[in-house]
Amino acid sequence: MKVPITELQERVSNLQDSLQKKGIDGALLVQRADTLYYTGTAQNVHIYVPREGEPIVLAYRDFGRAQQESSWEVIQLKGMSKIPNHIQEAGLPLPEKLGLELDVLPVNQFGRYRKTFPDASLVDISSEVRLLRAVKSEWELARLEKSAQIHAQVLEYAKEVLHPGMTEVELEGLVEGKARSLGHGGYVRMRGFDSEFHFCVITSGARAAVPSCFDGPVTGQGISIAHPNGATMAQIQTCEPIIVDMVTVVDGYQIDQTRILSLGPLAENLIKAYEAARLVEERIRCALVPGRVAGEIYEEILTWVRENTPYEDNFMGYRTGQVRFVGHGVGLELDELPTISKGSKEVLKAGMVVAIEPKFVFPGVGVVGIEDTVVIEAEIGARYLSVSPRELAVL
Repeated sequence: MKVPITELQERVSNLQDSLQKKGIDGALLVQRADTLYYTGTAQNVHIYVPREGEPIVLAYRDFGRAQQESSWEVIQLKGMSKIPNHIQEAGLPLPEKLGLELDVLPVNQFGRYRKTFPDASLVDISSEVRLLRAVKSEWELARLEKSAQIHAQVLEYAKEVLHPGMTEVELEGLVEGKARSLGHGGYVRMRGFDSEFHFCVITSGARAAVPSCFDGPVTGQGISIAHPNGATMAQIQTCEPIIVDMVTVVDGYQIDQTRILSLGPLAENLIKAYEAARLVEERIRCALVPGRVAGEIYEEILTWVRENTPYEDNFMGYRTGQVRFVGHGVGLELDELPTISKGSKEVLKAGMVVAIEPKFVFPGVGVVGIEDTVVIEAEIGARYLSVSPRELAVL
């Protein structure tokens, strides 16, 4: 589906407002999620956004597809050194102060831009871009809602095919095939350096409580030392919590959701911890209102868990393995802003989309918890985009 030109124009206009406030003459964006957001194509393109006037979309590969997919006029790029020429040919002055995505730009690539724009001051524009992308339009929310519908169908399918003795990898493979058949895009984009995430983490029992390099409360043990997250070849047993932490993607937009399944009843202490996680999720949802500071909500939630549950050491990991967040932005990337995390200064705005994920980790036993994607709207709290039932699914 082609991104409407009115959508792209609004996005560029918002970025230009930020450029003018920062005294930046233009932004040159090259990171895939950012260029997809501002051009409507995931081809290999640069987009130059001047502080005033039309943006310039320069496609390296594939030029023909970029022309077809983007609602902007697209120019063929035959070399990075030609970018200043294209700017001048568009009747625009060369920037004296140029914004780049310095949070993700490799040093070698930065060096090439420095040679291409020898007289320009190169500054970081990544925070402005990420904060603008954090607020979703109605068009974007429609993509997320469709993704949530696919997620719900895949989860029901997982309940149908799950049986004792099947391996975690087997269930994951069946789930992925079903998701793809329903239109799941496949890619799970992340911005963080060296971050890797398969679309689904299916892990069960004590393996779910094994910590990993990935910055998340539950990652699974993984299939090998080279792939240390997610499913294993181990068989799923009865009466143990089974984590289905899954991302579904429509037109690049991601819904992140976790549910707990069980083949037979769980131990009473795990059931109580799951109900505590649901209470925490609802408290976070109600706290996600425009104007709140994300880090303050995080501290409130930690205090509530400490004062109202016996699971402080198990919240969002176990002791030294605990992560310092309870929610993260999602959209074209899985690790967007805002983060409901320790020390976060981000002020929440209507239209921001957050995955809330309170989880309790019990080493040697397993993990229980929940995750849902919500959109911040009004003073009554965020609205659920996830549509799957939130009850513990005992099969």
